[in-house]
Amino acid sequence: MALINIIYCGTIFFGIVLAILSTSGNYWIEYTNSTVSYHSGIWNYCLNVCVKMQNKSASLIVTETFMVIGCLTYFLAFGLSLVSYFKIIKKLENHKISGAVLCATAVIMVIGLSTYTSNIQTSKNFKYSWSYIIGWCSVAISAISATICFLMKVESQPA
Repeated sequence: MALINIIYCGTIFFGIVLAILSTSGNYWIEYTNSTVSYHSGIWNYCLNVCVKMQNKSASLIVTETFMVIGCLTYFLAFGLSLVSYFKIIKKLENHKISGAVLCATAVIMVIGLSTYTSNIQTSKNFKYSWSYIIGWCSVAISAISATICFLMKVESQPA
């Protein structure tokens, strides 16, 4: 059981790192053609120098908000998992609350990423880049961590 707790905490930590890198990264999309190449995140766009975006669309603000909330809920889930692992509060020995927070994290981040996806101007010269991709990877890790969490609960219940 201790090994699965370590794996569980490790996957949540890895998910946090990916969520932070995604949210703060300037490589959500890349645009290239024969004359110009630039990349953009949800906070900045970069031609030769990165510049903070002005006059953001409502959908970009929604994306920013949900990605930041997703990072915060990831931290909450990690804190709960540590409290449960070290048995700081006896009533939190089960991982049900942490699993629910991880499910909420996945949903929140899906909303943020989907909002960005549905409102981006796409053409054959645009491509999604690493910041955007690891955002989706972070969602998957959140779902995997929640699954591990709920399996731990089932495994630890007496027969």
